[in-house]
Amino acid sequence: MKAKVFGASLAAIAMAASVLLPATQATAARHADAPTTRVVGGNVVDQTTTATPWFALLDVKFRSGRGVCGASVIDSEWLLTAAHCVKDGRALASVSGSGAFINPTTFDAPGERVKFSRIYVHPKFNIRTMRNDVALIKTATVMDTEPIPFAGPTRSPKKGAALEVFGFGSKSRGHQAVADVLNSARVSDRAGTKSACGRYGSSYHRVSMLCAGVPSGRSDACQGDSGGPLTTVAGRRLLVGIVSWGDRCGSAKYPGVYTRVSKQAKFITHVTGIPALR
Repeated sequence: MKAKVFGASLAAIAMAASVLLPATQATAARHADAPTTRVVGGNVVDQTTTATPWFALLDVKFRSGRGVCGASVIDSEWLLTAAHCVKDGRALASVSGSGAFINPTTFDAPGERVKFSRIYVHPKFNIRTMRNDVALIKTATVMDTEPIPFAGPTRSPKKGAALEVFGFGSKSRGHQAVADVLNSARVSDRAGTKSACGRYGSSYHRVSMLCAGVPSGRSDACQGDSGGPLTTVAGRRLLVGIVSWGDRCGSAKYPGVYTRVSKQAKFITHVTGIPALR
């Protein structure tokens, strides 16, 4: 399901067009507020350096409107994102009408747009449970940028590991406008914290999902960050998660939930031929 937001637009999208920022209802029956894909409490990424050459901003076209999501460059012709960013119910996003901005500096002037060639959604993606929320996009042209390696089956982050999430999404709950510049927020893996992640009940699938945040809830992903990267901080950057869903933004009780990349490595390699980092 998608939440319609007005007043935000890419330079490549008509002015004042409604922008669809992905959201889900995976736990709507359990919580009063429908979960939103959601950077809260973050910092502006220094774009004077090549800090995030692997970050991509997706401009996705559906029959119902256009969508904005994050993605990661994992190879010169491949982007990794969330399945719900490119699939609206049974409808797949338009390949010819969609594109991506690579290593964008600002939302209003994101730079050159790369066209899509093909979209691959995980065959077992389930919008109701949000399991296997992963998709691959093959670009029509080669992207001249540095990709980010993705975690293999044995490289999932340990409990409490320092992580960082990136995106142009909303900076606070209820604030629907996207950020002007790319932001990031430091979080940590909280998968073993029953008091936090356990509140999601059976909706949170520990094996295929990753729960991350901070005890105060002041650092988090937010609406519009869907599909964006969750990376390690120490040493070489490693892609370990994909922004997927959650309940509220910046909530101490409900950390953000991410697709666990290490559990999707087999699918990614099968489609792209790119090996995961072991």
